[in-house]
Amino acid sequence: MGSELPTRRVTRDVTPEALDDLRARPSRAAVTFVDRDAIEILPAKARCSGETYQFAVRTGAIADLAQREVVLVIDDGPYWFQLRGISVRGLALPLANQDADGLSWYAIEPRRTLAWNYGALREE
Repeated sequence: MGSELPTRRVTRDVTPEALDDLRARPSRAAVTFVDRDAIEILPAKARCSGETYQFAVRTGAIADLAQREVVLVIDDGPYWFQLRGISVRGLALPLANQDADGLSWYAIEPRRTLAWNYGALREE
């Protein structure tokens, strides 16, 4: 009764820099936001450089996202211990009206960035 085990926390959290290969070539991305009191999610194209995160959605898929709070999720891996990703929450800032592929690009003014890698589970 007198000897209690120390509490240990298991985490899958990593720094975004630990996922530089995913940031260099994002395989899947989605952007989510609130529209008329409903949560919307759209497939997106993403690109990352340093602490800059940008995303594009099909022009006309939704009204302008400029100055709206969004969450960009970039993820990778089909199996449990391959699951890894980055989530960036912040304000969407328009970059260009439309590119040649019919996409509208935005940068995110980040407020919160999270990164995870289930293959790196460890005790803290």
